[in-house]
Amino acid sequence: MSPLRFRWVTCQLEALKRCFPSAIRRALDHLPKGLDETYDRILKGIPEEKQEYAHCLLKCVAVAIRPLRVEELADVLAVEFEAESFPQYHLDWRPENAEEEVLSVCSSLITIVDMDGSQVVRFSHFSVKEYLTSERLANTGECLSQYHILSHSAHTSIAKASLSVLLALGDKVDR
Repeated sequence: MSPLRFRWVTCQLEALKRCFPSAIRRALDHLPKGLDETYDRILKGIPEEKQEYAHCLLKCVAVAIRPLRVEELADVLAVEFEAESFPQYHLDWRPENAEEEVLSVCSSLITIVDMDGSQVVRFSHFSVKEYLTSERLANTGECLSQYHILSHSAHTSIAKASLSVLLALGDKVDR
């Protein structure tokens, strides 16, 4: 079995875990046929109020030059991005439980792993990044194409978020 098939099975099991026992048969009858359809379903399942944050977090994970710690990624949730002005970091918007908040925004597309004593965020599988940066996603309907990641846009987002955090923290910057 190919690694992509294993990933597809893992995603289907995740979806089935959330089903009530009485709904499992119906869910089995409507499983997506491939990995793209599975990722489509995951993205469509992100609540509307979290879509902008999900896209931003996914962009950061996609272009980071090193794995981002959970706390670093959670800080992005405390940045107010407005088209008219430079993003503003709000210290009081920092989530209390960074791991829970980050996972709640990005569903099963990301995972948190221990790396040298730090909790870091990664894509659940290499195919997630490939899908999010693909032309296939860019050419889907408006609902899904909003999640398409362009490298230059993602680098700009992570740079703006980083600068807004650093400027807000000033001399209180820790590790």
